Amino acid sequence: MALFDMTRKSKAHIEVAHVNYHKRETAKRDEEIVRAYCLKYDIPFHLYDFEAEKYEGNFQAAARNARYDFFSKICKEEKLDEVLIAHQKDDLIETYLMQKERKLGVSYYGLRQRNIINGVSVYRPLLEYTKKELLEYCGKNKIDYGIDESNLSDDYERNRIRHTKIDRMTDLQKDELVKIIESENRKKEEHYLRAIEVLNKNVFTVSQFKKVPYFFEFLSVHFPSSRSKQKEMKRQLIESKNCLFEGKDYCLCKEYDQIYVFEKKRDYEYVIKDKKELLSFHFDAYHFEEAGEKIQGFYVREDEYPLTIRNVRQGDQIQMRYGRKKLNRFFIDKKIPYMERLSWPLIANKEGTVIFVHGLGCEHNHYCEKESVFMIKL
Repeated sequence: MALFDMTRKSKAHIEVAHVNYHKRETAKRDEEIVRAYCLKYDIPFHLYDFEAEKYEGNFQAAARNARYDFFSKICKEEKLDEVLIAHQKDDLIETYLMQKERKLGVSYYGLRQRNIINGVSVYRPLLEYTKKELLEYCGKNKIDYGIDESNLSDDYERNRIRHTKIDRMTDLQKDELVKIIESENRKKEEHYLRAIEVLNKNVFTVSQFKKVPYFFEFLSVHFPSSRSKQKEMKRQLIESKNCLFEGKDYCLCKEYDQIYVFEKKRDYEYVIKDKKELLSFHFDAYHFEEAGEKIQGFYVREDEYPLTIRNVRQGDQIQMRYGRKKLNRFFIDKKIPYMERLSWPLIANKEGTVIFVHGLGCEHNHYCEKESVFMIKL
């Protein structure tokens, strides 16, 4: 409510997105406090009634995803720039102490002032204020607010840390701890940049991989989890024969005595309407010609267009002259690294039949003595 009042006074255009989780008896009271303030100052009010019983597993995670999806929806519909969140200095310190206590391998200690969550831009303008200062602001400006009673018990780890540690700190101690957090985050950033500089090489022997500096800082950004799980990932990459880990945007893979570190590639799909368009089409390092080596060629009839050029996907097969071939088996036989498999191209006709796979050849009905098109890789 302090943030709400400060923002209103700044003359910025604001709208309110309120989520009622219905987890405590006073939830409706809080909703009415916000609604009344919006009515008083003619501010648009958006309400989301969260139905907890529809979600399985971790309530906090489900609630978080639901509210940020809601925030994103409102921002898009109303053409708003960002979401303001009222986390304050005590929340920042609390988060840091929890991260340390749980030994989490995180990419950032505490709370970022700006970041992107579920596709929405988030800004936390109150991180320099303590909770005490915000309560004083509400009192001085006669701002109504509600207290979440669940925060008063020690049933939750976050509450315990708040009551036994943060509430006993002086303002000076809090400021000193914030400086320590900022220093640790600067080191994290420096270490991550050093790690990614080395890991951009992509392919490593085991002995080379063991020497990668600050590998856990890389994992903290792209494979966030506990430090014990991150150590287990590194152990498997070094000791196992084959393993694969897929993160948010990177993959780690061990195969054929090599360790691969690479960005995840998205599926692609191009639709080609006729032979003329095919012969003028280029993508990545591939293009098409009317002449080439036998393994590069395939015959295609005019009535089979439009063709689809896409990456190989799980379950794809091709009918060869000697029988049906699973493309995953082709990759294994040829010892093609997983990193290359994700973007490996094939061609399917309008019926969806795979008629050509780069490096393997054409489907048996699309083989003839004089192929009409050749797929060439530079």
